[in-house]
Amino acid sequence: MIRNVGIGVDGHFNTFNIETDFDNKGDLLNIKGDIKVASIETGMKSRDKHLLKANYFDVENYESITLVSKAINTKSDGVFTLIADLTIKGITKEISITVNRDKINKQYIISSSFEINRRNFDVGGRSIVMSNTVKINVVHYHNL
Repeated sequence: MIRNVGIGVDGHFNTFNIETDFDNKGDLLNIKGDIKVASIETGMKSRDKHLLKANYFDVENYESITLVSKAINTKSDGVFTLIADLTIKGITKEISITVNRDKINKQYIISSSFEINRRNFDVGGRSIVMSNTVKINVVHYHNL
């Protein structure tokens, strides 16, 4: 979610791949994600097309957004601090986020909510109407 002209705009990506590894206790060992930028959906097709252009996600030159874990530290049972490289538009930044792991039936549910600054990745340039902060929510289901 990002604020644009004071209004929250939600969106999601329809095409992605997330790989996770766990030890025998259920602790998260590794996570890797790949998102296809062209699969963005915000509820307005004209906006989606605009976001694929060079001054935003530049899909012609950068097809994917990637996240690769570098270190994962256990904070408490089912709660981890993830240090990862996030790459958007060829710009890689190290991020630190909290990741939660729940187990329901024969699945681990991995979730995280965090914020990034879009300007750190050259997405959207300067704007007086668009927030620099992007709120990201991720939920992933890992079958056991």
